[in-house]
Amino acid sequence: MQPRNRMKMTFLAVPLFLLACGKNPEQRAAEISREVDAALSSQRWEQAEKKAQEILALSKLSDATRDQARLKLEQAKSEQQAKLHFQRFSGAAGTDHDTAMAAYRDMPQGSYYRTLAKSEYDRILPTYIDDHLEKATSANFNGRCTDAKQQLQLVLDVDPQNTKAVELSKKPCTKKAE
Repeated sequence: MQPRNRMKMTFLAVPLFLLACGKNPEQRAAEISREVDAALSSQRWEQAEKKAQEILALSKLSDATRDQARLKLEQAKSEQQAKLHFQRFSGAAGTDHDTAMAAYRDMPQGSYYRTLAKSEYDRILPTYIDDHLEKATSANFNGRCTDAKQQLQLVLDVDPQNTKAVELSKKPCTKKAE
């Protein structure tokens, strides 16, 4: 073999050798997945999302690995949205219980932020229920049947077994003449 051909062969062989010695995509995905898990556990949602996308960009991954990366990507995106709802909840909890309750309901069940908001939610829930029961009672008494139903539904949405709301919903409502 001529020196020139040997040089070409060496030039081509080195990158191939480096590729062959490099990590396979599953190993690389496992490493990145640990980074995603660390980011998720420390509430760094944007970083977790980027790393999960990095996994999905790898070629030749198994379906199971790709599915796990998608789940982590969705969790990161979901938590980013939940964070916005939590901020809305926190801002309204002291002054606007309707907005706070709606924001709490918008947080996914397993969300970090829903767990964080739970004690404040439990604190304002009785006031929210009492307020809407009072409005429903008044609306029912004054013949505003649609308003009464809406107010009762707000209570039943957060407490389906609320006995006062169930009893009031059974009371007849008669529209009063204007």
